[in-house]
Amino acid sequence: MKLPKTGKHLQIDKDNSRAFAMVAIAAVIVVFCAISARALLNQGSYQRRVVNAKNDTVEQLKKNIEAANSLAKQYEVFEAANPNSIGGNSQVPENAPPPDGKNSRITLDALPTSYDFPALISSISKLLGMHGISGASVGGTDQGSGASAQPAANPQPQTIADIPVTGTSSYGEVQALIRDFERSIRPYDVTSLQINGNDGQMTVNMNINTYYQPATTLELENKEVK
Repeated sequence: MKLPKTGKHLQIDKDNSRAFAMVAIAAVIVVFCAISARALLNQGSYQRRVVNAKNDTVEQLKKNIEAANSLAKQYEVFEAANPNSIGGNSQVPENAPPPDGKNSRITLDALPTSYDFPALISSISKLLGMHGISGASVGGTDQGSGASAQPAANPQPQTIADIPVTGTSSYGEVQALIRDFERSIRPYDVTSLQINGNDGQMTVNMNINTYYQPATTLELENKEVK
C-alpha cells in the first residue's frame, strides 16, 4: 500500500526537480559557451590570416611601385641614349632607317610583338632591292590566325620558319646581302644556302628563319584565404 506523500516529501521532490533543471540549464549554457568560444576563436584566426594577407599585398604593391618607378627612369635613359644600342644616331625622325632611330623602335623592330607575315615579306623584299637582286622571290606560308600572338605573363619567342629567298646579282652584292641578314636588328637564321654562278652573275638560294615574341601582360590574381 502506497502511503501518501507528506509535505516534507513533496518539498524534497520539488527541490530535486529544481536542482535537476538547474543542472540541465547549466549544462546547456556550458555547451553553448564552448561552441561559441570555438567559433569565435576560428573567426579570430581567420581574420588574422586575412589581415596578414592584406599586409603582404600592401608590401608587394609598394615594391611593385618602386620597381615601376625605377624601370621608368631606366627606360628614359635607354630611350635618350645617343648613339643607340646598335651604334646609330637616335636624334632622327621616327621613320629613319636602321641603324638610326631610338632604342625603343629598334627593339620592337628586332623582335615584333605580333605575327605579321606580309610585313615580314615586304621587309625582306626591300632588303633584296637595296642590293639590286634581280628575279627576287620571297616565299613561305602565311600562318594567319593560326599563329600564336596572345599576350602572356612570360611570353616566349615564336619561330617563323622556312622562308625561301632567291635572286640573282653580282658576287659582291650577294655577299653584302648575306652580311646584312647576319647583322640585321631582327634575328635571322640562315638554315640553308646555295650560291651558283660567277662574279658578274651570282644566283643565291637560301632558307631563313626569323622570330617574333608576343607582348607581356600583367596578370592579377584573386587569392582565397582559408
